[in-house]
Order: sequence, then structure tokens, then C-alpha cells
Amino acid sequence: MSIQITADLGPRLVEEGTAAHKEELERVSSAVSSLAPGAAAALVDWAGTEVSRLRAWAVARSALLEHLADLHASELAATAGRGAFRLTA
Repeated sequence: MSIQITADLGPRLVEEGTAAHKEELERVSSAVSSLAPGAAAALVDWAGTEVSRLRAWAVARSALLEHLADLHASELAATAGRGAFRLTA
């Protein structure tokens, strides 16, 4: 999975609206479809409400960040030669 999400996409979505960022949201939706399928679908549901798409963005972003953290922990475990773990709240 390769996707680049700029740090300011969230605030830009709120200020400019999700319709102004259709292409970016479609890429995000594609990237999180296996991680958060409901959020991925809601993110590009243009018949849905703006609030639904913004909430879906928050869930999708969270899923991506968690996935990246898991990948990083796995990589650390593989290179450290011993088990690594990640604490979750």
C-alpha cells in the first residue's frame, strides 16, 4: 500500500469541503478499504452527508496511522532479533 497524505488534509477538508478533494479521498478510500471498509465506503459516498464523509475521514486516518504503527513495530521486531510489542490504550 503506497499513499501520501499531507498533514493538512483534515483541516483543508473542513475549510474547503470534501467535494474539493475528491481525488485525494478516493485514494484514501482505496488505501483503507481492507482496514476500515465502512469508512472507505462512506468517504466516497457523494450522496451521503458532508458530516458523514468528515467522520469517515477521521476513522480512515486513524486506521492508516494504526496500520503504519503496526508495520513499524513488525519491522523493529524483525530487525532487533527479539520480540517487540506495541502498547495500546
